[in-house]
Amino acid sequence: MGKLSLWRIPRNHFRTLRNGQTGKIHVPDYLMQLGIPVAASTFAWFLDFRLVKVDNAVAGISIVSGLLFAVVVFLFQLRTSLPNNPLIIDADLELLDEIMFNCLWAMLWGLILVFFLVVVGSTEWVGAPASLDPNEETIVRIISCVSITSGGHLLMVLTMCLKRIHRAYERIAMGRN
Repeated sequence: MGKLSLWRIPRNHFRTLRNGQTGKIHVPDYLMQLGIPVAASTFAWFLDFRLVKVDNAVAGISIVSGLLFAVVVFLFQLRTSLPNNPLIIDADLELLDEIMFNCLWAMLWGLILVFFLVVVGSTEWVGAPASLDPNEETIVRIISCVSITSGGHLLMVLTMCLKRIHRAYERIAMGRN
C-alpha cells in the first residue's frame, strides 16, 4: 500500500498537538479536538438526536475540503520559498509545517466524513419516520452520534488551522514573535 498509504497524514497531524516549548503532548489540544466532539455526541445521545438529512452537511464539508486544497497549494509554495529568507527562523518554518499537517488532516478527514455521510444518506434510515424498530432506531442514533463526533472533530481541526494561520501571519508577515 506504499503509494496509496495515507497514514503519515494523521500521524503528522497528531504530532503537532504538542507543547511548543517542552515537546510533550498538549492535553488541552487533544481535549479540544477529541473531547469536545465526544462530549457533544454524548449530549446528543441523551437528547435522542437523530439525523434526518445529510445533504447540507455533505455540501458544506465538500466545499470546505475543496477550499483546503487551495490553502495547501499556497502553503506548499510559501514553504518552499521561505528557507532562503534571512528573516525567517526555524520556528517559523515549523509553524508552516504544522499548518500544512493540520490542513492535510482536515482535508482527509473531511473527505472521509463526506463519504460516510453519503453512504449513510443512501440508507432508508436517515429521514425515515420515527416508526423504525428499536434496533434500527439505535443504529440511527449511533450513526448520528458518530456524525456529530466526526463533524465536531473536523470543526476543531479547522479552528486550529485558523489559529495557526493567524499566528503565522503575525510572525512572518508582520514580524511579531
